Amino acid sequence: MNNKVTIVGRTNVGKSLLFNKLTRSKKSIVINKEETTRDINHGYIDYNDKKILINDTGGITNSKNFINKAIKEKINYSLSKSSLILFIVSQEDGFTVLDKEICETLRKKNKNIILVINKTDLTSKDYNQSDFYNLGISDTIEISAKTNKGLNVLLDVIFSKFDQLPVINNKEILYRVSLIGKPNVGKSSLINKILNENIMITSDLPGTTIDSIEIPFEFKKKNYSIYDTAGIFKKSKTITKIQKYSVNTTLETIKRTDICILLLSAEEGVTKQDKIILDKIKKYNKPYIIVINKIDLLNKQEINLLKKEIEYFSKITNKAFILLTSVIKNRNIKKLLELINTITNNLQKRFKSSRLTKILYESTLAHPPPTINNRRIKLKFAQQSKSKELSIYIYGNKVDQLPLSYLKYLQNRYEEELKLPGTPIKISISNEKNPFD
Repeated sequence: MNNKVTIVGRTNVGKSLLFNKLTRSKKSIVINKEETTRDINHGYIDYNDKKILINDTGGITNSKNFINKAIKEKINYSLSKSSLILFIVSQEDGFTVLDKEICETLRKKNKNIILVINKTDLTSKDYNQSDFYNLGISDTIEISAKTNKGLNVLLDVIFSKFDQLPVINNKEILYRVSLIGKPNVGKSSLINKILNENIMITSDLPGTTIDSIEIPFEFKKKNYSIYDTAGIFKKSKTITKIQKYSVNTTLETIKRTDICILLLSAEEGVTKQDKIILDKIKKYNKPYIIVINKIDLLNKQEINLLKKEIEYFSKITNKAFILLTSVIKNRNIKKLLELINTITNNLQKRFKSSRLTKILYESTLAHPPPTINNRRIKLKFAQQSKSKELSIYIYGNKVDQLPLSYLKYLQNRYEEELKLPGTPIKISISNEKNPFD
């Protein structure tokens, strides 16, 4: 029996809010609009030192459009990988014909089902409690995801359905990788290829992905979460509420990610919008890989022209890895994973304070710090901080008065000397004394 749970139900019954509450996160978008959640969102429920993988799925409607059909396909895929279903209904809406149809479909899956009656903090004149209990699902729990009513009871029942669960390992390192780029450059298709699963909804229609979707995977015994993000498009006066949410969520994902993959389209080349997105990644000092997708659509002459454009573009990329790929032809996908692994290896490296201080000393000899009030700023000591990012603390007198240009100079020196391709170093300063004095 696998340790996976899938949340299923009509649209707007509170699935995403429940998912966020159970995973103690804000991974799923919560907006009162149909077809907002589309792809499968993944997270872990941590409870009593045990954890279970849970999937949030798109809301089921009677619509026959492309998006709704794709949502149903992904729900079926998620159900095939899960052993427990949380079937969510709404007390506010009461029992509907679609609820009955969904229930009949779920019964055919031969899975454990928990019926979750949500929104019990709200009352409805037409609500008849017996309608839901007449479905004959023995595990029926009334909750309010909004007020947390009944959530502990629900957790107890969920975890009672599993015999053996892994104990949470708080020392386990998890690297977050996010795919960033404009709409319709192939982010979702690339994730499907990396995972070797058809898990993300893909379409030529820009804006198909509107949320930042997190999916766990493993490569070379390292644990990762890969994020498929909404495309960052040009500013517009007609931006919708969902588009604004999508862009803001993508920017938040960049902040908390460990490695960014900036995805470009070979057809379009390097655009002004790509450079704007790159600036946002560089602003947070994140390691990143530039991937130019859809290379299969270009002929040999066009590829040579693209390479010249990339050569010029590379001057502003801080020596980041640049990779040409084709998701359709499965070209360089394995190499992309190897580059991600290279960067995580870099992030795990530890450097002796003596070596870092020597680089600092040689850097200040080659280019002394500026003087403030006729007194030169003194940089005395450097050491690496204990964090997932590569961060070096520099100690000295009046270091808080160092200009940004000099800090950038030190960053470049350390990156050159430590030879860590694709991995920027964060320079932090402190007026404290040498901790080893």
